[in-house]
Amino acid sequence: MKLKGVLLLIGLAALLPAGASAATFRGVVVGKQHGMLLVATPSGVVKAVRGRAAIGARLQGSAVIGRATRARIHGVVVERVGSTMFLSSNRHLLAVKDTAPAPAPGTVVDTTVGMKDDGELDEQNEQDDGTVSGDIQVQATVTAVGTGTVTLSVNGQSLTVNLPAGLTLPASVVGQTVTLSVSLGHHEQGDDQGDDQGDGDHGDHGGDGGDG
Repeated sequence: MKLKGVLLLIGLAALLPAGASAATFRGVVVGKQHGMLLVATPSGVVKAVRGRAAIGARLQGSAVIGRATRARIHGVVVERVGSTMFLSSNRHLLAVKDTAPAPAPGTVVDTTVGMKDDGELDEQNEQDDGTVSGDIQVQATVTAVGTGTVTLSVNGQSLTVNLPAGLTLPASVVGQTVTLSVSLGHHEQGDDQGDDQGDGDHGDHGGDGGDG
């Protein structure tokens, strides 16, 4: 994963639909991020919502209605470290254990994951659905900064990535959620500016389907 730029977000906004649509929102909790739940919807696209629930909890609206043993995730492969594949779905990073050879970064995948009691996601099957190139944005919580590096927490897994040449983040970003602009195919640094503008797809090419 080649880092192109960094955008600091102070407090990720809840994206659960408001009003009547909130009661019909459903999905499976597949991760947590700085006080937010990462929920895989039936289409496989991951959304961030406020709430408290264990990974694997099945949600309808804000209520826990049961437990799921698997979930569908549609996203882009951004990195592989050992047996862990890091996926971006709708900007949100997830760590998935995968003993099979991982697709190359930029591969769009539709994968079914099983959930262990400790919250680990294990890939059960995977279907490649094309590729993307260029830049995508991903979000994660910073756990440490070094000279020219930043370490992120993704589903309890650590991912250390190199920053663009000459850039070192201040220690004050530790514990904050950041948006990283990731270049999947080239190395140049850009001047990214902006903020989280909602829960659209933003390059992850989410599809339709079910959560298993």
